[in-house]
Amino acid sequence: MKMDDVNQMGPMHPYTDSWIIDIIPILLGLIIVLLVLIIVYLWINQNNDRKPEKIVETETVFENGSLDKIDVAIRLLTDNEKVIVQALIDNGGDMLQKDISTELGLSRVQTHRSIQSLIERDMVTAVDYFNTKKITLSKWLYTE
Repeated sequence: MKMDDVNQMGPMHPYTDSWIIDIIPILLGLIIVLLVLIIVYLWINQNNDRKPEKIVETETVFENGSLDKIDVAIRLLTDNEKVIVQALIDNGGDMLQKDISTELGLSRVQTHRSIQSLIERDMVTAVDYFNTKKITLSKWLYTE
């Protein structure tokens, strides 16, 4: 086969001499750049939407015109937490964890979980006391 025979076969692709072949890589590049810009824009706006709004603190005033921290705090607790806080108030502000369990009829697990939740809310503190813990009502709640 001669070289002239190969050239007479014509182009292998129908658009080889067309401008479409030249512009396809440019269009793909532009599409990729636009997609990246859209993704970055959406990501930035999504993070801006998550900014916390300013929290306005309000005070609760009761019938007698006073502000009772214990009453407000107790309204936000679960049933077991309410019972534990009330028991602490009735016993002068502190009790042993094992006494809380036995006096209130709660299991050790229920007592432990409720006390941990109260500790996280800074309503009580727990200090090791022999083989149990001494649970004390936080000073900001308890006024004698």
